[in-house]
Amino acid sequence: MTPLEIACGWLAAGDPVPLPDPPGARPREVLDALLLDHLSRPPCLVAFSGGRDSSALLAAAVTAARREGLPQPVAITLTYPDSPDADEADWQRQVLDHLAVTERVRVVVHDEHDAVGPVAAPLLRRHGRIWPPNVAPTWRMMDHARGGSLLTGEGGDEVFGVKRVTALTKLLHTRTRADPRLVPLVARSLAPRPLRRRTALRECYRPPWLREPAWREVRLRCAEGDAAMALHAGRQTWQLATHRGSRIGQETLCALGDEIGVAYGQPFLDPAFVAATAEEAGFWGWTGRTTTMRHLFDDLLPRAVLERRTKATFNRAVFAGHTREFATGWDGAGVDTDLVDPGALRENWLSPLPHAPSMALLHQAWLAAQTISSEGIGKTSLPPHSRT
Repeated sequence: MTPLEIACGWLAAGDPVPLPDPPGARPREVLDALLLDHLSRPPCLVAFSGGRDSSALLAAAVTAARREGLPQPVAITLTYPDSPDADEADWQRQVLDHLAVTERVRVVVHDEHDAVGPVAAPLLRRHGRIWPPNVAPTWRMMDHARGGSLLTGEGGDEVFGVKRVTALTKLLHTRTRADPRLVPLVARSLAPRPLRRRTALRECYRPPWLREPAWREVRLRCAEGDAAMALHAGRQTWQLATHRGSRIGQETLCALGDEIGVAYGQPFLDPAFVAATAEEAGFWGWTGRTTTMRHLFDDLLPRAVLERRTKATFNRAVFAGHTREFATGWDGAGVDTDLVDPGALRENWLSPLPHAPSMALLHQAWLAAQTISSEGIGKTSLPPHSRT
């Protein structure tokens, strides 16, 4: 990560990855082949929150295991009793009852998954800064999968989510009077690149701790990335799924899994599955995330699950007591003050709902404090090692 990427908590897209030839199979066929590799290495744990992506992944894995006579995958669920916004128990029960799954691992989480808490801290000391920063939940699940495999539904937003052409596709598929709210969305999707870039410049999220010059640079890069998105739904799917942040994140988690004998998988981001989905999407894609999920998984899950619109949030679980304790005594050392306002950053960490992109900076500042503490001197810079 570059200093600017650490400061804003966002990785630039990087060099584009060429779209491969279609794999010659439909997405579900590709997904089944990927799942069988992991199911053949039990215990195969599937990260299951009750959300659409994790539910689809669990349903596909259970179906494949039963068909092939393999050991069934085990759903592993993290529960957060102190974070009501993360509660999805009703959705979980609905999915498990539908699949007739009775075996599940539940891991109760209080503040252990804090960004600088007891799970993340040893990883940070061993590896330095890590992307993705919120690695504690996955590492905790890996610990239960030692000697086997862990599957997660990462990448669902990128592969199944709304694309640039979606509003136009929806408008063309409307059989009754079109929703007038679609018209400006269609106009925006068809606008020339310079106009889309200007629109993105206006709408970019600004981290409140970024200084003005850093914000201008981040804003420009974000706008360029947004303007570069293809109108072709399949090609945009590939662009999103092969973003540098996704690639580095998967490499990191696979490497961490190797440390403890766990085969880690993100089937929805596997190049073969993404290429097959991109081919099936074609230019027009589907009319939204719900229709995409129904097209791919309608035989596996109830419509209510595939069509749900709610989503859990976990910010309070990852910025908990350990973060507040560190932020309370933090003197601003360890971050690049040319890019970051330490006072605004500290205020963010102590706020009721800290911004998730500040986690990389939290790691940077925390690691610097550990260096000071261990060496007993006033050193505020990080060790040279930083990339995983």
